[in-house]
Amino acid sequence: MTPLHPARPIRMVIASEFLYGSTARGLVGGFRALGWDVAEVDLLNFVVRGRSILTRAAARLLWHNSIAEYNAEILRVAELNKVELMLTIKGTNIAHSTVARLRANGTRVIVFYPDVMFEHVGVDEAVLAATDLIVTTKSYHAPYLDKLVGPARHAFVHHGYCPSAHSRRHAPGAIPYRWDIGFIGNASPHKAAHLAPVARAFPDRRFVVVGNGWTKLARGTPLAPFVLGAPLAGDYFARAIEETRINLAVHHGEVGRDRWQDLTSTRTFEIPAAGGFMLHVDNDEVRALYEPGQEIDVFTGEEQLIERIGYYLANEVERACIAEAGHARCVPAYSLETRAGEIAAVLLDRGLIGSAGRVRRETPSGEERRVCAPRH
Repeated sequence: MTPLHPARPIRMVIASEFLYGSTARGLVGGFRALGWDVAEVDLLNFVVRGRSILTRAAARLLWHNSIAEYNAEILRVAELNKVELMLTIKGTNIAHSTVARLRANGTRVIVFYPDVMFEHVGVDEAVLAATDLIVTTKSYHAPYLDKLVGPARHAFVHHGYCPSAHSRRHAPGAIPYRWDIGFIGNASPHKAAHLAPVARAFPDRRFVVVGNGWTKLARGTPLAPFVLGAPLAGDYFARAIEETRINLAVHHGEVGRDRWQDLTSTRTFEIPAAGGFMLHVDNDEVRALYEPGQEIDVFTGEEQLIERIGYYLANEVERACIAEAGHARCVPAYSLETRAGEIAAVLLDRGLIGSAGRVRRETPSGEERRVCAPRH
């Protein structure tokens, strides 16, 4: 990418969880590729983590202190480095007082929201409403955000994949397939309603269902024999996609008080990025990203889902060609690094950053001024 501000870097802090393959991890690389200076404040450095009863009890006991330290570190890093932008993923565990102090110091606060609903622990609508801009990956959020912050303070940018984590390993034509059909994602009744007919229709095929919650939800159903029983971490997530002939992209179903339902998700981009063939639930949004029958394929309803799976299992060469074309369409155009550039373009368009290294700030009185890059 060409640096957006050649005179001097924008100074930025990103506050989130920086797990391997995460949205925050992908965006960091993108903003650095723009030539920006980025500091990371990782929530996971401040909270107690573990699976034992004792560890979980300690985490609950120390939670409020941990979150207070997390917010204090955001402010420390921002003020020490005179940070001009703070970006957080979903605004999770960000205090209203932190947003207020950052903005009083002239730091713009941006929220990137890659989730279907806003009713999550640690997400406060009052905090979201206090920020400078909310960038959502959900086009259907627009009416809600119009009411929360007004049309000028929200924008839409698609999900993406993290290049360091979601990539292919094998040469086309030399993939050691482990499974014929696969689904990766957290369990939900809506997903199970799509996947159970697949299990019934293809009982002798190598089928795998991966993700949190499936062992309990699938118990006593045709899906039970195909549940992996554990999530996949690190590079094994991408390998599971690449080494599966047909990857199903089915979303959670209606959620939240507004009964929103996903059109696309991170999986819409991670599957082709990892070299997998994607069979995606059909809608106009995914059709705007990929050409069905050429780069991915789509389905509507149980009957067409079963028919499409059977067709591509019987037509290996065509399936492999479509997977290759889908990878070429996705990489690098739909990476989170590319999305960082799109976010930067939105910030420029909304006047939250200026050209030639200048950042548009807001004085305490509300009167806007330009802060120019120092000359050395």
